[in-house]
Amino acid sequence: MTRHPFRWSSFAFGLVFLAGVGQWAVWEQDWLTPRELSVTASGVLIGLGLLGVIATFWKPNQLTNTTPDLEDNSSLERSDHEETDSQS
Repeated sequence: MTRHPFRWSSFAFGLVFLAGVGQWAVWEQDWLTPRELSVTASGVLIGLGLLGVIATFWKPNQLTNTTPDLEDNSSLERSDHEETDSQS
């Protein structure tokens, strides 16, 4: 798996979007109080931080190379792969 660079613009847009949704939930829909929104946002950020720490220390299983090395010809027998010249 190839690691890609972090995209700050997407991260910033996501934070602005979530802030807008939070404000909408507090002021327009009255689903949360400002205190509940701040506690929820803090909990989400702490949870994401913990996931980031776990992902940093977690190492996925390395896949083994299933193709033979080109320099290692010991696994291939020459007699099985030699072509005979039948035209001479």
